[in-house]
Amino acid sequence: MPDSLPVSLPAIEAHRDDVYHRRPQLRLHSVDDAARWIDAVGFAFVFSTRDFEMPTLWNAVDGSRRPGPSHLREHSVGLVWDWKDKLPVQRRVFYAKLLRAKPMLVSLHYAPYFYALTENFGDPEDYLAEYEAGTLTLEAKKVYEALLAHGQAASTGVLRRASGLEGKGNVSRFDRAIAQLQRSMKIAKVGISDANRWGYSYVYDLLPRAFPQIPEQARALGRRESMAALLRQHLQNVGAVPTRQVSRLFEWDVPTAERLVGDLAEQGVARGAVDGLADDCLAWLPAFR
Repeated sequence: MPDSLPVSLPAIEAHRDDVYHRRPQLRLHSVDDAARWIDAVGFAFVFSTRDFEMPTLWNAVDGSRRPGPSHLREHSVGLVWDWKDKLPVQRRVFYAKLLRAKPMLVSLHYAPYFYALTENFGDPEDYLAEYEAGTLTLEAKKVYEALLAHGQAASTGVLRRASGLEGKGNVSRFDRAIAQLQRSMKIAKVGISDANRWGYSYVYDLLPRAFPQIPEQARALGRRESMAALLRQHLQNVGAVPTRQVSRLFEWDVPTAERLVGDLAEQGVARGAVDGLADDCLAWLPAFR
């Protein structure tokens, strides 16, 4: 069993209250506040998830520890929905389902680290190698090629028609294709369109067209360096978290996480037991000194 870390569960929760803005006096009041907060935490889920520890826009807007709203008509819910759309449209953050298929917002500083962990090299033709290797589905290939041929950003309605995935029978296939393209950072949400029967749909563009700085900056980053940067920021946010949860969140095996802890040990990352949390945790010790 690992040695105990000099960290208490109440101290961890207090740290999260500050970082997540889970205090009434710290709640976000404007989209500018939200942009600054995303820049500070690096990356966050939009709404809470019970499975993984992570800052959420919901908690920062609500200024509380509540795991979620009591009903969808709450004022905080409206702000979250509004800002999670406005921020990527304004190119102030990157929006995608990068971790555990959960909607999240990523600062433009940390997006290149995520990009460096993909199979992309910043070329619009990157997708062909993944399709030939069997890691990109046919539906994702069709949607990507439809967007590539369109030459500019396009709404989901346009992409459904152009990719041949119209109709009720293709809804789930199209949605899975979009999710895969988002997660592999090939496309980016860049707008909202009212050109459908519900008056609300996303607009996507190729990531290198929408955020050219992301692949450009990622070229200078190594894979291990990027993983270490993401782990360090995550631990700075959460304070301490079970090691296996980190492995599941980022989809890294435990030996990889262990190597990264070694890389970051001099900066303050440690591994050990935390009473009341787990017998094997990773912690950011400078938060508790």
